Amino acid sequence: MFTNAIVRTPGKNFNQGITTAKLEKPDYFTTLRQHEAYCKVIENCGLNITILPPDPDYPDCPFVEDTAVITKDFVIITKPGDKKRQGEEEKIEEVLRPFRKIEKIKSPGTVDGGDILQAENHFFIGLSGRTNDEI
Repeated sequence: MFTNAIVRTPGKNFNQGITTAKLEKPDYFTTLRQHEAYCKVIENCGLNITILPPDPDYPDCPFVEDTAVITKDFVIITKPGDKKRQGEEEKIEEVLRPFRKIEKIKSPGTVDGGDILQAENHFFIGLSGRTNDEI
């Protein structure tokens, strides 16, 4: 059971993030309202929430789940497959280091945490444009 959650507030550059959707650019103020509602839902579930500030260097930084996979015993710091996100994983490592042992994906391996599903003691890893099989 989870007891803690980490989120990162979207920055003003959020609409410059990576997307394949053919939609309009997100409205920053709508994004902030939705993020605030998301945080309230997490709190209402009884979790302790850590809210990190926006990172102006990384428009996709609110997607913290892409940069680290957390288990009860250790953290896997990912290696983003998209060059625009490389370096972002170092920032989340600083936040997580006090809580768990850290393991890292190293080049040429790349992995996006959104491509990983943990079911009990098993990990299912989907190969994608951001996750390769060289981990």
